Amino acid sequence: MSDSPFSNMRRMDLWSTFAVYMLAGWSSAQTAPRLGMNHKVYFSWGQAVREVMADEFPDLHQWWTARHNRESLQPPEHIAVQQQAVIAWIETMLNAQHATCPKCGGTRTYRIKGIRPKFKCDPCITCFSILSTTPLAGMIRPELWVDFAKGVMDGQSIPDLKRRSGLGIGASTRWRAQFLLLIEELGHRELLQWIAWMRSRRNNEAVSFVRNGGHLDNSTRSIYPQGTRKGRFVVHMGA
Repeated sequence: MSDSPFSNMRRMDLWSTFAVYMLAGWSSAQTAPRLGMNHKVYFSWGQAVREVMADEFPDLHQWWTARHNRESLQPPEHIAVQQQAVIAWIETMLNAQHATCPKCGGTRTYRIKGIRPKFKCDPCITCFSILSTTPLAGMIRPELWVDFAKGVMDGQSIPDLKRRSGLGIGASTRWRAQFLLLIEELGHRELLQWIAWMRSRRNNEAVSFVRNGGHLDNSTRSIYPQGTRKGRFVVHMGA
């Protein structure tokens, strides 16, 4: 171990755990308290893990670094499958033409005209929404949901989601929380971990931008120019 990047470091019993947390995208604020280390030790160990990864596992190092630095947002295959499952669920709900009445259990229902998935039951004359028991109940502007969800799954910040959608900060914050709850209820916990990693890297991207002389947009606290105003929507390509 004398020529290893870890040669002068203690607590060998924690090295593998630290590496797992780091590769999973945990921040220093999450990792350091859990392992009982200060931030100086965290960054020393982080450098050592990077060196070992670069020497011993170059393919992993290249893949991880590109995403850690947000040079690439392309997720691993199993995360991409979960992302697509979330989008497919939203689209299926919005485009549903048939539903079962929650009151009488009947299937003689028809969709009420409009973009929201609302139905009326012929036998018991009940009107209902198939989203009423989901985290998306009561949300407006369903034409924005798919694109907004994609932004959430890319780990975009609240200001960037505001820029992407044209919603206000308050609405963007609520929507992000509701979509994260939806992802959790759909059982995609690995996707939630991916989002947390991408979100932490987005914070790091903004910090690096400022340290290198950049200036955040005063109104959005974003590294990007302010987009459309509240109430208007334009699809923005990319992050």
